[in-house]
Amino acid sequence: MHLLIDEMHSPTVAVSLRADGIDAISVAAETSLRGMSDAELFDFALNEGRAIVTEDASDFAVLAAAKIGDGQTHCGVIFTSPQQFHRGAANYTGSVITALRNFLAAPPAESDTWIRWLT
Repeated sequence: MHLLIDEMHSPTVAVSLRADGIDAISVAAETSLRGMSDAELFDFALNEGRAIVTEDASDFAVLAAAKIGDGQTHCGVIFTSPQQFHRGAANYTGSVITALRNFLAAPPAESDTWIRWLT
């Protein structure tokens, strides 16, 4: 699975996942991606075949629903909750990395259009 880690998450998440052999890029670490609108990021992820990891459920749920409503698919959306993964917590980055590793141990089929909440 190929991932696009949204900018609210530390670039360390993508670095750690890449060390595990997972194709992950971070919006915060890629100057060409920083400042893109959510719609632009969603289209970038779709064109690159990447699932998006974000806590911005309000915007990305609408974008995903619009694609499906138009008869299109997307590559998946993984939502994180700021209550579950609080960026101010000492173990925040490690918690997100561990949860993503666990999720990726049994991911949805890449051909499916899906949305999941990371726990």
